[in-house]
Amino acid sequence: MAHSIERRASKRFQIFLPVLFCWTDGDEHYDTGNCGNLGLGGMFILATKCPPSGVEVEVEFALPAFNLVPHPVTLRYVGRVSRVEACYRLSGFAITGQILNELDALTAEELSLS
Repeated sequence: MAHSIERRASKRFQIFLPVLFCWTDGDEHYDTGNCGNLGLGGMFILATKCPPSGVEVEVEFALPAFNLVPHPVTLRYVGRVSRVEACYRLSGFAITGQILNELDALTAEELSLS
């Protein structure tokens, strides 16, 4: 039985949210998908159309209100596609990057949810 090695620098949270994403490779591409997991250093997006590995991608999603953030917040995540996966009817891609916009005002300690 093979065991995977965890290479992530930050914790990921299983969060299922609709996302909009775009990338440019000479042409501009826009599509939708769903966030499968999210962390301060990366996220995985389930989507039928995936950008190619290595390309820069911008993702927008709405984080619902929770105890540390009392109102919904629209966030933007910018990163590079590190992996594209497809098996049977499921496809998606992982990106490494960072959250921008309103979360810049929050500290990592506030978001650690530990």
